[in-house]
Amino acid sequence: MNDPAAARAALTAFLRGVERRGVVFAHWQGGDAATGDAALAATLRGFAQAAPTLPFAEWPRRFWAMLLAAPQLRGTAGHAGDLPAAVAALASGPRAALLLRVVAGLAESEAAAVLGIARPTYRLALQRALPHRDDGSADPETWRELSQAAQVAIRAVPAERLETIAMLRDGLRPRPVRPTPPPSTHSRAGWVWPATLAVVALTAAALAATWWGPWLPPPATDDQARIRVEDLPPPDAPAARFDPAQALAGHRDLDLLLAQATGSFDDDADPAFDAWLVVALAQEDGLPAAPDTTAVDGDAASQELVDAQR
Repeated sequence: MNDPAAARAALTAFLRGVERRGVVFAHWQGGDAATGDAALAATLRGFAQAAPTLPFAEWPRRFWAMLLAAPQLRGTAGHAGDLPAAVAALASGPRAALLLRVVAGLAESEAAAVLGIARPTYRLALQRALPHRDDGSADPETWRELSQAAQVAIRAVPAERLETIAMLRDGLRPRPVRPTPPPSTHSRAGWVWPATLAVVALTAAALAATWWGPWLPPPATDDQARIRVEDLPPPDAPAARFDPAQALAGHRDLDLLLAQATGSFDDDADPAFDAWLVVALAQEDGLPAAPDTTAVDGDAASQELVDAQR
């Protein structure tokens, strides 16, 4: 990119899009959360320096290749207890092939390019890394559970962990996590008892009101009614009224009425039949089946053809 501001914005957006997946990938590949976070921070720092010299299309492949080649993730993968069983049972190579698909979300060609192998070789490695039953057949249920566990782990990465990784990336010392002190019981002693006594006093007053209420004298009533009633004034005369003589002009069947009055009504027109036809079409029943005129039409067409040849 020629624009430095646009290049920085694109790099920031890319890193934010892969950092959560990178956290889970490094953790599951290395078997330890702290080791994985250190590997991811170093990868983010190195990728930020190399990204301006790379085409944007090469960013995903280069990032995951750099993370997989981090020194902290080399060697035999760990078998931490917080990993899924299907991941913890794999060695480093098959585990990387599986996580590139499940956690990184790379396509087959991109994952093969990250590992530096051909697509058929990656496909074979992925098939061997997939969960299998005791009889050697594929286990789709375990595969589905593993995919769901990966997505849940990606969404559950806390913001504090991402902040720590960002500080490691920038070479800063993460802030130590201070335990929250337990609440002191002495601070409660000053207000607990007065509040308790106030609640008891209010409860007693409310209970006493329920006993004394029926014997209280009713409020004094005035001679005048509380609700004032006043007649409405007579309605005003309407500004205009509809002329009954003009009602015929707006009738929807004016044309039929005029045709009947003048004697120009079409003999083929039958309002009763038209009304029945509209109802029958709306209900889609009551209509007789169309006659089969195939044979008749065929005979008529044949006769016309013979007459034309003569």
